[in-house]
Amino acid sequence: MKPHTGIRFRPISRRVVIPVYILVFVSLLNSSTYAQNSTILDAYIRSGLQTNLALQQQNFDLQKSQESIRQARALFNPTLKFEANYTLAAGGRSIDFPIGDLLDPLYQKSFGIPSPAGNQKIQFLPNNFQETKVSFAYPLYNTDLRYNREIQSVLLQSKTAQKAAYEQELRYQITTAYLQYLQALEAEKVWINAKSVLTELRRFNESLVKNNVATRDVVATADYELSKTDNEIFKLKSSQNTARSYFNFLINKDLQSDVTIDTALLHSTAPVYQLPELLQKAQENRAEFAALRAGLAANELDVKRNDANLKRPDLYVGGEFGFQGFGYHWFGKSNQAYALGQVGLTYDLFDSGIRKSKTQVARIESEQTRTKLTQVQQQINLQITQAWNELDAARNTFLTTQSGLRAAEETFRIVNNKYRANQVLLLEFLDAQNRVTTARLQGLLAWSDVLIKEAALRQAAGL
Repeated sequence: MKPHTGIRFRPISRRVVIPVYILVFVSLLNSSTYAQNSTILDAYIRSGLQTNLALQQQNFDLQKSQESIRQARALFNPTLKFEANYTLAAGGRSIDFPIGDLLDPLYQKSFGIPSPAGNQKIQFLPNNFQETKVSFAYPLYNTDLRYNREIQSVLLQSKTAQKAAYEQELRYQITTAYLQYLQALEAEKVWINAKSVLTELRRFNESLVKNNVATRDVVATADYELSKTDNEIFKLKSSQNTARSYFNFLINKDLQSDVTIDTALLHSTAPVYQLPELLQKAQENRAEFAALRAGLAANELDVKRNDANLKRPDLYVGGEFGFQGFGYHWFGKSNQAYALGQVGLTYDLFDSGIRKSKTQVARIESEQTRTKLTQVQQQINLQITQAWNELDAARNTFLTTQSGLRAAEETFRIVNNKYRANQVLLLEFLDAQNRVTTARLQGLLAWSDVLIKEAALRQAAGL
């Protein structure tokens, strides 16, 4: 008599344990929904865009660029400055001026008296000297100021585009992190379902042992299979914690915060994309192109600035009004008030070719940026093409896993019937059951991979 004769174990019906996303796949095949189409995920993305620390650093760079523009504009306005200083000095260099000796003969001859002016000792450092003034300056024409303002404006556009590019990347990272977390949760469900099958198997085997129909090894085998299933569930718990922590990190929340689940995402499907349309959309939507075009505009403005410096002088006006002298006697007998005005023009007649060299450097940088723009266009086109091919391959892989799942389930159905009819060994039954579990996991992973690849394609195209 075979040790498992009389078993009346009936595994859970395959109609019950097949994941829902497999049953709805056909009906969703022509759907226009995609992985990012979720109100819950959209809310998380908005939260991430507001709180992500790296994106906040991008905001600081943007604010600094805005302040640079304000500074560049302010340089066109007149400046008004108040200055006051008072000097006390002792010692230092001095010069003897024999004014008394020079005038004494003249006074003796003319007036019969010595000169009242004695010899003087003049100190170079002014003692008890003050200067109090208000000065102003106004640039009438300055090529550096003019082009600097325009350059700062286009650099702000570049910073804005760089921020938009990071936002696109952050949306993709949040989406994939969320999908990976859902994937770990769904994989746990598959193993829990497998555990329920093995638990039922152990219960029946235990009853067989009690009835002396089977030996104790059938229970031990079931226990071993259950322990392996428990280990897989434990590892998935760890993967879930890691995925949840990374997701919360992206949206700047506590790493152990609960994540709201939207399992409908794993029931969605990726629409069919046309590669030429995606390549065209990328030219319009990828923020990297806007950033490089703004950088190119800044380089071209720098060429114009250096070229203008070669041909045009700078013109300015300025002036001062104030008081200066020894001691403070602003309104006394010795009037210390003064005023002056200036009109200035500066032009470098000879600089050993420095300005020409700067102009040439600016032209080289402009060509370098233009070449980089072409290179990035090719790289993004390649990125989109690869993502499109990977999505197509992922779809095909998923369809293959469905064929494998149907075959595994049919095999399990046959082995189950034979097992109940005392025609196969327990190990054959367990092998068939493990194949079903593996096929379901492969199907889950394959479909999750489709959604992740679809998100990568949308990110590459800037959708």
